[in-house]
Amino acid sequence: MKMFDKVKEFLSGVRFEMKKVNWPSWDELKSSTGVVLIFSAFVTLFVAVVDFGVGTLVRKLIEWL
Repeated sequence: MKMFDKVKEFLSGVRFEMKKVNWPSWDELKSSTGVVLIFSAFVTLFVAVVDFGVGTLVRKLIEWL
């Protein structure tokens, strides 16, 4: 019985906190999603270039040794 009381208390707290959430408007959501997608693409490209460069460098180093 004690566990169910803790679950009820937790869910009550979640409901209370969710009432305080300031949800974004549809335009804010679309704008933020665009920023995240562009940033993710940039980071992906950066990591791919660095990976290719380091891989090439290691291959050249192994061939040299």
